[in-house]
Amino acid sequence: MNFDRAVIEVNGACNYTCQMCPQSKGREVDFLGSMDRETFKAVLRQTNPKIVNLEGSGEPTMKSDLPWYIETAKEHGAKVYIFSNGLKMRGQFMKDCVSAGLDFFRFSIIGYNEKTYLKWMNSSSFNWVLENLYAMRDHAKETHVSSYHLLLDEASKEYELEQYLRIADGGKCEIWAMHNWSGMYDPIVSREGQKRTCGRPFANDIVIRANGAVHPCCQVLGRDSEAVLGNVHGETVKEIYHGHKYNALRTGHRNQDYPSFCNDCDFLIQDPEVLIYSNYAQDGQMNGTNFNLKEL
Repeated sequence: MNFDRAVIEVNGACNYTCQMCPQSKGREVDFLGSMDRETFKAVLRQTNPKIVNLEGSGEPTMKSDLPWYIETAKEHGAKVYIFSNGLKMRGQFMKDCVSAGLDFFRFSIIGYNEKTYLKWMNSSSFNWVLENLYAMRDHAKETHVSSYHLLLDEASKEYELEQYLRIADGGKCEIWAMHNWSGMYDPIVSREGQKRTCGRPFANDIVIRANGAVHPCCQVLGRDSEAVLGNVHGETVKEIYHGHKYNALRTGHRNQDYPSFCNDCDFLIQDPEVLIYSNYAQDGQMNGTNFNLKEL
């Protein structure tokens, strides 16, 4: 098969416990491992993607051999993207990842100062991560380096926008409204609008977890077991993508009969205000892809 994008999660655990992320409550043990090299190469052969995301819902920089995964994906002809908290993207490790051919790296920085960062990301590493962002941006001239932020308080929207742009310091960035994509929490920000398919079941991309499980998207974090559509250890990607469970998911989205792991996700709500600001990203279009979810 030939996918526009394959999210191949090389590591399922995370070194952060962010307030707005279901990972903070502890992910199921079966999903906390890392993907071995042979499985990674097999999945690359079966998906033949134009773009590979190496994070899924875990933190890829926890793998000391991450440069090997980047280089292997590049040898297969794919562009390599990573979304990360950026804590470990520093020094020689950062340089090795860049040298391996990393095309896109996005720092998730939720909070615009030490206090708000500590509250939302449960870490005192705000300044450390900013140093990493700026150092990587200066070093990696051929790599797209950007930052990702969430609006914390709708009432302070303009102030927070100003603060996040100050952090970005002229670099690439995207600022989004707070979300409840996995449906694991009471919505922090109320979503209003018509409920419709998010488009993901029909997109030419696939999400494969570190343990080989195939999910409909990354936003099912916190509902990992119930959202499994198949596993590459025992089935081919083609069998799963065209299989009964995946087709049932598509039928449910067409008929607005959503499964439990989708039903409470606010990705289903049409909201033109989700993307607050970006100088490169487009609402409805995943980074690096040509298809728009709103048109599927």
